[in-house]
Amino acid sequence: MADISRRQLFAGAAGLAVAGGLAACGSGGSSPSTSPAQPAGQPKRGGNFRLGVTGGGSKDIMDGQNIITKPDQARLVTAFETLLLFDDNYKLTTNGLAESVTADNSKQYTIKLKPGIEFSNGKTLTADDVLYSFQRIGTKGNGLTGYAATATMDIAGMKKLDKYTVRLPLKTPDATVPQTLASYTFNMVPAGYKAYPAKQVGTGAYILKSFTPGQQSVHVRNPNYWRSGEPYFEQVTIIDFNDATAQVNGLLGSQIDAMTDLPASQVAVLKGRGLHALESKTGGWLPLCMAIDIPPFDDVRVRQAMRLIVDRPQMITQVLSGFGFVGNDLYAPFDSGYDTLPQRHQDISQAKSLLKAAGHQNLSVDLHTTNGASGMVELATVFKNQAQAAGVTINLHNDPNYYGNQYLKLAFSVDFWGTRSYLNQVQQGSLPNSPYNETHWPPKSGTGSNFIALYNQALATTDDAKRIEIEHEMQKLEYDIGGYIIPFFGDLIDGYSDQVKGLKPSKGTLNLDSFGHGFRTIWFG
Repeated sequence: MADISRRQLFAGAAGLAVAGGLAACGSGGSSPSTSPAQPAGQPKRGGNFRLGVTGGGSKDIMDGQNIITKPDQARLVTAFETLLLFDDNYKLTTNGLAESVTADNSKQYTIKLKPGIEFSNGKTLTADDVLYSFQRIGTKGNGLTGYAATATMDIAGMKKLDKYTVRLPLKTPDATVPQTLASYTFNMVPAGYKAYPAKQVGTGAYILKSFTPGQQSVHVRNPNYWRSGEPYFEQVTIIDFNDATAQVNGLLGSQIDAMTDLPASQVAVLKGRGLHALESKTGGWLPLCMAIDIPPFDDVRVRQAMRLIVDRPQMITQVLSGFGFVGNDLYAPFDSGYDTLPQRHQDISQAKSLLKAAGHQNLSVDLHTTNGASGMVELATVFKNQAQAAGVTINLHNDPNYYGNQYLKLAFSVDFWGTRSYLNQVQQGSLPNSPYNETHWPPKSGTGSNFIALYNQALATTDDAKRIEIEHEMQKLEYDIGGYIIPFFGDLIDGYSDQVKGLKPSKGTLNLDSFGHGFRTIWFG
């Protein structure tokens, strides 16, 4: 990571990413993918792009600032955009709605919009919309994904300086604000915006035409889109698939043009039929989530035993067909502060000993999963088989309505996450007010209960070396007594037809090169 102050200006004119202090800038090593992008040729306009997306159901939503499932992600990026953007190497850029984001000091940012950007209804994006967007995310009762990231922001104290400029004061220093402004749910919406079924108005490349939750949505080209020449498709149709086999067959049978979460075992099949697999080396992960306050996982010995049951290399082979790298129960591997603690290996005898000491030598436990992302069902199945060696019975529940009312209330479950920096991931999943705290971390008392204090201290630390020391202390707590089993980091593998052009490998959070950057940089060749 470059040694540039995190308080420097994001230079809009140059379109440069200031990397210093940005906790997850992506690794500077190997290419993000084993598969090069297909030759693109000259972009052409026209056609209906049909995308098959993993998962979804009757609880599907369309909200410019909120998601639950992968189809929600795909729909959100059709119409809504962020102030800053991550590039394909997961580095920040000013290729979004903001001309610049300047840290005036450790407790104040100034946001300047690019002038003349229009919403899909022809209204110009102004500072008033920025204020409303922050207020909407920062209202706890709205229950939006980005709420946890606003804890340090003094949203009530935000000021409009002129038509295109906003001042954002902070309650406490927070070095992660620029990353938050590029997070794909921290979009700018028009003043007065409401989620579907209200009319969806955004700055994105497409306009919602129709939406049937659990089935499909149709989006048409935004004639007021501010990026010259984009997008290329006249229409985008997003279709839910709860079954991976049906999804693959849909692509093979030309019923869809691309699909998310191609099973690794099907890569060779697609390539043999003249189709393509986009393989992106990302920091994405599928965790086994143990709720630390629900029996039997309220006993740390049980949590430690479950982690020792896992044969990680075998999981990479059986779940990912080799498309991934070993994890160590910690997230954010591209973060400069990612700690190299001793690698955890399978140790069945030690696992049995811990379970016996905890009074659970014949443990039987329910494990909930769903086809919400490629590998979620397979991960649960492989773990069930591995657990037998330790005398543990895993009762699998593959629930198509997994993301319904019981989500986040389960003792033992599987979920999916994409690439994030460490502190931003903590915001989203490892704090009491995080929107997706599957493990109910941190403990309310005793060892680990200082995690929140450490997090706040890390946010306020502008010296990279000191911040990383704090992050290491936080990671050690999660490594020792946390509720996540993170066996590996898997490649994002998506499938697409030979007619689809413009896709590139990406280290980012979302499938298909951030869904073709909101379906605006891809076309039919």
